Amino acid sequence: MKKNLLLGVTGSIAASKTEKLFNLLKDSYNIKIVSTKEGLKYLSTDFKKSKNIISSWEDVEGSPHIELSRWANKIIIYPATANFIAKFNHGIADDLLLSILLMYKNSIYIAPAMHEEMYENKITQQNILELSRKHIFCGPRYGKLDIGDEGIGRLLEPDELLRILHGKKQKIIVTSGPTFEKIDSVRGLINSSSGKQGRAIAFELLSRGYEVTYIHSHKVDPVPHANNVKYTSSSDLNNEILNNIKNVKTIYMTSAVSDFIPEKHEGKFSRHDGVLNIKLSPNIDIIKSVKEKHKDIKVIAFSAQLDNHLNYEKISDKNCDFLVINNLQTNDFGSDNNKILIIDQNKLIFESDNENKNIIANHIINNTL
Repeated sequence: MKKNLLLGVTGSIAASKTEKLFNLLKDSYNIKIVSTKEGLKYLSTDFKKSKNIISSWEDVEGSPHIELSRWANKIIIYPATANFIAKFNHGIADDLLLSILLMYKNSIYIAPAMHEEMYENKITQQNILELSRKHIFCGPRYGKLDIGDEGIGRLLEPDELLRILHGKKQKIIVTSGPTFEKIDSVRGLINSSSGKQGRAIAFELLSRGYEVTYIHSHKVDPVPHANNVKYTSSSDLNNEILNNIKNVKTIYMTSAVSDFIPEKHEGKFSRHDGVLNIKLSPNIDIIKSVKEKHKDIKVIAFSAQLDNHLNYEKISDKNCDFLVINNLQTNDFGSDNNKILIIDQNKLIFESDNENKNIIANHIINNTL
């Protein structure tokens, strides 16, 4: 017996893809479509006529917000605009679709579609972060946007959403950002890692339907619809990996981990103390340690170098499965672009051009997962 699916449409130009999604789902579900008035503008006339789309209380008798919320076994909002997400998060019910969602007790599949600046706006990010504690966000991904732009905010394609709807794939850990090692009570050793590459990998994995635990530096923003875990020091990072490693199949170890640990001074150093000598000791190798304890987990390590040396010594010593090499002489920390080499234990398997880190994330995942 088919389950009931309510397909919600909001006012994005990407709503034209809703028709294809409907055709992919129609054989598996009983579908009813509820659209905002703005969403109707982007659906074809034939589709609107043939599918009896509901957009207001006047379209049906009774109390449709109650009846439809109880009828639906699943709800998908495809696409979801920034405006709609903001209203939903703040409990605003000024149309039929929002009223249905506020009546609905289960998790809702939400596929955002908007321009990159709107998606990365702090308010939008906070709204998605709060909603993602209960609901399932599907995308967005990096790609072509309106007026010829490219960026994060592109609606997932219908077949990509279908794969998420049919169940999440394996659990993956992505680590991202620098570590901070205390020298005294207020100072510490840190590097210039921006966390952008790890963040891009997390976004791409989520858009492909993977369950992502994003273990990120306190200096780096969370990824709204991942399982976000913060760390400060390399010790914190190691502990959080081990705390979240259950059922993990793959780790992308993108974090820039300090190679040395300072001997911490109690209190605060003063310039009046004169010349300081700070003792530095070699840090533990987190990747090597994790791989020794969890041999079946695939580990992708990252090597920030001052050359393009294919570092087989490093990949062998760490016993990781892949090594992504980033030449800092040509790729500055914090840049939006990157150029990488990927090796396995035996050979070079991929070399990229200098490209946006979101595109690089695609290359890394395609060649290592």
